[in-house]
Amino acid sequence: MTTSLLAGPILRRATPNRVCVWFATTKPTHLTLQVISKNGTVLGESTQNDYCRLGQNLFVYLAQARCNDPEHPYPADTFLYYRLVDADTAKPLDLSALTYDKSTPHPKFFIPDALRQLLHGSCRKPHGGGNSPDALSYGDSLLESTHDDLANRPAVLLLTGDQIYADDVSISVLTMLKEKAAALIGRPELLPYAKDSKGQIIHQDSQNIPVHGRKSFLKAYKSGFTSEESENHLLSFGEFAAMYIYVFGNAEDWRPTNTWASLAPQFITGTKEAKKAEQAFTEQQAAVGNFQSTLPNVRRLLANIPTYMIFDDHDVTDDWNITNTWYDEVRSSPLGQRIVANALASYWAFQGWGNDADNFDKDLQLTISQYLLDTTNSPDINERYDLHTWKHRGWGFSVPTNPPIIAIDSRTQRMPTLDSYLPVLLDRYARDWLRVEWAKLKTGQIISTDTCPIFIATTPVQGFFALEGLQKIAYWLISYLEGYKYIKIFEEIISEQGYFTKKIIAFVDMEAWTSNKQSFLTLMDCLTQDMLIKQCVFLSGDVHYSFSAMGRYIDTQGANTLHCYQLVSSSLKNSPADKQLRGIETASQFGNGSTKHANKLKELFPWLPIASWESWVHLLLPTNSKQRVHPECNLGLVKFENGKPAQHALLNSEQIVYALPDCKTFTMP
Repeated sequence: MTTSLLAGPILRRATPNRVCVWFATTKPTHLTLQVISKNGTVLGESTQNDYCRLGQNLFVYLAQARCNDPEHPYPADTFLYYRLVDADTAKPLDLSALTYDKSTPHPKFFIPDALRQLLHGSCRKPHGGGNSPDALSYGDSLLESTHDDLANRPAVLLLTGDQIYADDVSISVLTMLKEKAAALIGRPELLPYAKDSKGQIIHQDSQNIPVHGRKSFLKAYKSGFTSEESENHLLSFGEFAAMYIYVFGNAEDWRPTNTWASLAPQFITGTKEAKKAEQAFTEQQAAVGNFQSTLPNVRRLLANIPTYMIFDDHDVTDDWNITNTWYDEVRSSPLGQRIVANALASYWAFQGWGNDADNFDKDLQLTISQYLLDTTNSPDINERYDLHTWKHRGWGFSVPTNPPIIAIDSRTQRMPTLDSYLPVLLDRYARDWLRVEWAKLKTGQIISTDTCPIFIATTPVQGFFALEGLQKIAYWLISYLEGYKYIKIFEEIISEQGYFTKKIIAFVDMEAWTSNKQSFLTLMDCLTQDMLIKQCVFLSGDVHYSFSAMGRYIDTQGANTLHCYQLVSSSLKNSPADKQLRGIETASQFGNGSTKHANKLKELFPWLPIASWESWVHLLLPTNSKQRVHPECNLGLVKFENGKPAQHALLNSEQIVYALPDCKTFTMP
């Protein structure tokens, strides 16, 4: 063969008129994507693959095969196959290692007429989750057992955030990534980190920034980052790219260093830093080895199921855009803004592009490739790269399944409030985008007024109040203390209003939709009043625990009711901190799982001329557990009946199963 696959193939967007396959190579290649029937008939093929050169030895491709006859789309509920044909040899690549059906050498998938099953999950950190296996590998096991069974084979995989942990990388993995990044990019990646006496930007080669010492580097040069686990933060585009290549199947079988002796020369023997690094390495190695062992299974899974992905904060850095102050501090830092730009550029190349290529114009692609191939360190090219990646809108997407899927970007479209306080997660333009996507779906397919659409919201919309309530109490308390004289004096001295509020928001990770009631009402009123949706599903992750809940919302006009399912699967490969774990296990066993939110002031004083609204949420008990909330690593499996979810299972070593009642007839306890 004339090509060398670095990553992939990953089956991405698959609709009745287009099938997309993503892959990365070390050199230019000419591969034609062909979608074929079981008997080998070519139903559609790519005429010219979109690709982007991102380094001297890094090329990413999105092959898009449209059906040969636009009047006859790809058949639904029929097994389809694909192959990548090498133009130099006229032969398909050997993908037999990525198949479940050993009667064919080609990956297999189907486009559902109506969703019967889907997989979803979030939060995948190679050294997270203790001894738990990477739960994404459970999807591979499921497809292996159902590969020829349309009724029981999942149709899509939805990755709902934190596909990587850019701010929290193990020592052994980062050491490997640094080496691979240099080979992929083929030139020094210079990070702007300070200004000289004349106001000129000073740059540092990212290769010269050591492992397990990056937290101090980020702090010393005022990056604005707040992650407490950033000793091995990804910095350069090459490091981000190498991380994606590794976690998305590791096609070249890269191996992190597995002995401390090979890492020790990076540190000065006997120093405090060396001892801390060795301790971290020792604690991380078992989990990293566990993660590594199932990467071939993950690669096979991603090759055989249409996969969609949306970012959350760790795809960039912990607390990304958590407050207006955070945004301003990072945006005004040359170092901080460049790292975020690198994260977003790599997200586009490895995740976002395949969700829907139509969301991204050639201008963004040119901006990214121009920067990565520039050898002059041009200030103008650098500025364009930083600005364009930061200001791009359109990371969200929709999929015309039945029921339809809409992935909400609640990270880059926030509406700031006071500097150090919680923002509204969707600004007015984001709400309009949501309405546009819904209108596009309605004009492209038949959607009844009783359709139950699926919304990917990275954090739960109808959450676990026992923990979210504690976060609110901490927030209210610190906000109250902000009014005290001596705290005000301290904040005036350091010239930072809301300093303590900012710290507590970051510390307790206040990302819930209900943390800022305006966020919650903005979304729910948009769904009920503007989009006239009567029932829906929220799929979420982020929180490092999983649950299933029924919800009901009466809008601020008092005229519309939304019945909903809240299904959470988190984490694929991570675990809550010990204190959070104890809190989850204790809180989930008390009460009946029901919570009501409302405008309390209106309830107390009904005559006040303010909007009234009410929201109920009830956490369900699994059929095989007495605990409503589960912190174990898992992959979510949703089963549908008549367009609505009927069961939510958490796939792990002890499968947890929630039976889901009809949301419109469910009576809140």
